[in-house]
Amino acid sequence: FSEENIPLHTELAKLGNEFDKVTGGMKADWDGEEKNQSQLQALLFDKDRSVRERAWKLSMALWQEKRPELNDIYQKMLALRVQIANNAGLTDYREYAFRAYNRFDYAPADSIRFHQAIEAVVVPAAQRIYEHKRLRLGLDAVRPWDVEVDSSSGQPLVPYSGQDELVQGSLNIFQHVDSTLARQFALMAEEGLLDLDTRPGKALGGYCSSLTWRQRPYIFMNGTGTHDDVQTMLHEAGHAFHAFECYSLPYIWQTDVPMEFCEVASMSMELLAAPYLRKEFDGFYSAADAARARIQHLSGIITFLPYMAVVDAFQHWVYTHPDLAMDSAACDETWGQLWDRFMRGVDWSGFEAERVSGWHRKLHIFQVPFYYIEYGMAQVGALQVWRNALDNQAEAVATYRNALKLGGTRSLPELYSAAGTAFRFDEQMLAGLVDLIERTLSQLDSVVE
Repeated sequence: FSEENIPLHTELAKLGNEFDKVTGGMKADWDGEEKNQSQLQALLFDKDRSVRERAWKLSMALWQEKRPELNDIYQKMLALRVQIANNAGLTDYREYAFRAYNRFDYAPADSIRFHQAIEAVVVPAAQRIYEHKRLRLGLDAVRPWDVEVDSSSGQPLVPYSGQDELVQGSLNIFQHVDSTLARQFALMAEEGLLDLDTRPGKALGGYCSSLTWRQRPYIFMNGTGTHDDVQTMLHEAGHAFHAFECYSLPYIWQTDVPMEFCEVASMSMELLAAPYLRKEFDGFYSAADAARARIQHLSGIITFLPYMAVVDAFQHWVYTHPDLAMDSAACDETWGQLWDRFMRGVDWSGFEAERVSGWHRKLHIFQVPFYYIEYGMAQVGALQVWRNALDNQAEAVATYRNALKLGGTRSLPELYSAAGTAFRFDEQMLAGLVDLIERTLSQLDSVVE
């Protein structure tokens, strides 16, 4: 803490509002209808490739138009963060951020080793996923507008209609994961603590919050009947179960859990619940559609980790080279080098400006620097929980729940260990998990076909 930094944080908040205003105001005409960035992104799932390409190019044009404004905002943010670190008597803003996030159990060098392990193990796996998609779609090359679309011949997944169906289907799934967790979810439904359907005027997003005095979690989302809504439900339920388990702790401060483990709770639940998406378990899908949903999820884990490494590595460079980073062209060059290093398998030829300016399109880089690697770490933990469950689900879930009960009373390595996992992010660890994912994807492919 430094009193000198209070007005600087205020200035950063104002600049954050400017970023939100610039990016939130991006709109384009689509056949006479105004669409924002979120609506354009939704078109990237369209089976018609010409629709996807048109939507992608329109979206990119909006971002390119705002490059000067975004560069100016970022340079002002960077200068403020450098000063904040100086005022706190620290070497650079990276050191400040690690202290501010209470990262006592790993250092920047550990993050770099994680990047290297991803490059060695996960990047080749992501390339295999993109190549599989290329072959399934019958393309000469996977282009940026082909990344999101489902490569199967099936129609878009429609798992449910209305909140009641989503709640009942989710409850059925949780019954197969663990009866105690299912009772907790049922209690939330009975007490009106699930606000899941979208409606006019409702705030965007989805999250799990906690009513601490009542000792109840609360889930808020904007469901419209898509598979993404099911994934959000399972994810946020994991956070809710974490809250239920933590309520036995005597002091509210003990429920402040590191994000690196909070997301283990939610990501693990997505994986633990996935085998029960099928209607034979009173879930949402036929066997083939459930396989498609799981392929989408597991493939996304593989392709996310290299992107996470780009985002995190970029910020390590920025805040250890702030003088260079004040030049937006240098930022573009570094982002482009990192993109080429980690994001292989998608052909960006002809769109160099869009490729190197991708850092503009990641909110975390502007608003919450260094807050992103947590998702990668948590995913590694969650995959280990899932692997344990494949051997003995009851034991794995009981171990997972016991770890959730610890709240924030243990270090990260101790929390991971309590969940039956290891706080490790080396090549050997990632190789085993990637092999498990790829073997599972192969099995699921045979169901879809």
